[in-house]
Amino acid sequence: MTKNIIIGNIPIELERKKIKNMYLRILPPKGQVRITAPLRMSEEEIRKFVLSKLDWIHTQQQAVIDRHLEEDINYVDGDAIPFWGEDYTLQIQEKNGRSKLVVEEGLLKLTIRPEATKEQRKKMIDSLYKENLNHEIPRLMARWESTIGVKSTGFSIRDMKTRWGTCNVRTKKICLSLQLAKKHPKCLEYVVVHELVHLLERSHNHVFKAYLDHFLPGWRQIKQELNGKKTS
Repeated sequence: MTKNIIIGNIPIELERKKIKNMYLRILPPKGQVRITAPLRMSEEEIRKFVLSKLDWIHTQQQAVIDRHLEEDINYVDGDAIPFWGEDYTLQIQEKNGRSKLVVEEGLLKLTIRPEATKEQRKKMIDSLYKENLNHEIPRLMARWESTIGVKSTGFSIRDMKTRWGTCNVRTKKICLSLQLAKKHPKCLEYVVVHELVHLLERSHNHVFKAYLDHFLPGWRQIKQELNGKKTS
């Protein structure tokens, strides 16, 4: 027994089965939400569960969409490569010698060996992402640590597909996703602020959101853009 419902503006495919527990899945390629629930579970229980998971659902949906889009990139001449919120055209020159990647107006000019694989070309793009993040993050961290009144022990960059960032409140270390280099710079700033605020409040509760409202009043709109939603 299957029906379509909407909870928190999210279309959901709800399936009822003779099971004991409820299961939530985010399906490729567009991040469709499917819930399989016990026959006797009320829609109110399902609604409360979904509302408690909205942030997680949005993040997972974007990760599924990003993975699908990344699969469409073959890293060949003419491909569109996302970089700081814009699509850059990949321009490849096959040449023996040391690989090189140059950023020009709307172009990523990659010089690489003719026998280079897709993975090797992707590695060059990822290196560009990491280099740019390593340049931008220290400036943002210093500014916002001073503004918020906290002090982290540093940051790292990982190719996380399901989270934009994490904060270890015990060690006070921030980890940021390599994928943020694909987004507009204001998205990186929002994630930095978000993770630093966790040094004041661990949970995503009303206190945490009040801090964000105070330090970065437009954070909700930026978050929507980060998660692939257009804002007016």
